[in-house]
Amino acid sequence: MCIYIGIEDLVANALIELSEKSDRHEVLFKELDQYGATVVKILNEQNEQAVLILSTERRNAFLHDYSEYFELYRDGLDEGIRLKAKVDIDKLWTEFRSYLSVDVMLAFMDSKSVEALGV
Repeated sequence: MCIYIGIEDLVANALIELSEKSDRHEVLFKELDQYGATVVKILNEQNEQAVLILSTERRNAFLHDYSEYFELYRDGLDEGIRLKAKVDIDKLWTEFRSYLSVDVMLAFMDSKSVEALGV
């Protein structure tokens, strides 16, 4: 079975980890790339086939569909996604982690994955 990881799961889980471990509420796309690659590597090492489903079209749809949670931001020349000020991390846990398999959730929370976010 193949595990498909979409941008919504990648962003939400990155922001949960960043918020809980460093009180950061934004993530750059280049950090998301590293985080996603690390999560996939961890799952593949556990004999779970995993792939990221990322594209500009999916990113735009994600920002539209989840606009109550997230917004696009710029940091100099870099772009990323920011958690909106009124969004509680517990809400992200409920919305984006409650349906994940244990293996996938643990890969998102793994110290190697979190390290890829710069924490």
